[in-house]
Amino acid sequence: MITLRIFMVLALTGLIHAQPAWHKDLSSTNFGKHERLKPCALVYDLSWKGLINSGNLRIEFTPPDAKKKNRYVVRSSATSLGAAAALFPFESHYWSELNPQSLTPIYFHSLEKDNREEVTETLHYFPNRVTAIEEEKNLKTGVKKVREHTFEYGPVFDLFSAMLYIRSQELAVGDSLNFVICPFQTPYLMSIKVRAHEAHLGRDAIRLSVGMKKIDRETMALKEYKKLKADVTLWLSRDADRIPLEIRAPAWIGDVRAVLKQHQAF
Repeated sequence: MITLRIFMVLALTGLIHAQPAWHKDLSSTNFGKHERLKPCALVYDLSWKGLINSGNLRIEFTPPDAKKKNRYVVRSSATSLGAAAALFPFESHYWSELNPQSLTPIYFHSLEKDNREEVTETLHYFPNRVTAIEEEKNLKTGVKKVREHTFEYGPVFDLFSAMLYIRSQELAVGDSLNFVICPFQTPYLMSIKVRAHEAHLGRDAIRLSVGMKKIDRETMALKEYKKLKADVTLWLSRDADRIPLEIRAPAWIGDVRAVLKQHQAF
C-alpha cells in the first residue's frame, strides 16, 4: 500500500512521465566524429524565390570579441533590406551559449523587432527541461506582456547546437536524424533526411530535407507546423567545414532562401 501511494504521488506531481510515442524514433543526441567547425563568420543573402533581395544574415561561431569563460558562444544578426524592409521592416539578434566540451545548449537570448513590436526571449537549458521567458513590447503604446513557459523534456537542442550536431554526423545518403529542438518558446520534433551527395553552387554538397512538427508542451502530442508548407531543403558543403551553402524554406509567404555569400575565418 505504501509503495502504491508513493507511486501515485510521484505520478500526480509529474515526476514520472510516460514517454511520448515519438520518443522511440529519436536518434542518439551524441555528437558525431566529424571535425569541429573552426571559428568563423558566415554571411548569407536572404531572398524571396531567389529573385528579390530581402535581407542579410550573419552568424558568428566563437567570435573573438565575444569570449565568455567556459562557454562556446554563437551569435547572429539579421535585417530586412530594400522593398522587403519597406513592407516588412525586421531585425533580429541572437546569442547562444553552449557547453564547450559537449556543445549542448546552456543559454539562449533573442531580440526581434519590426514596426509594431519588440520581442525578447530568454531560454535556459537543463538536462530534463527548458525554461523560457518571453517579453513582448508594443512599440506604439509601450505596453508589455510577459509570458513564462517550461518544457519538461530533455535533452533538447537550441538553434545553433542543432546546426553543429547535424554537421557532426556521418551524413551518408539515406541517413536520418530525429531530435527535439526548442529554439524559442515552442519545442519541435525535427526530422533530417540525407537525400543526395551532389554539386550545388559549384561545390560538392550534401542535400538534406528538414521536417518540423510542433510539440504540445502539456500533452507532448505532435502538431503540424502550418508556417511551413513542406520540408525545408538544406545544402551543406561536402568538406571539412560542412557549412550551409543554401537553405530553401517553402514558408507561408512563399519560397524563402538564404544563400552563402561569405565564409570568413577568425
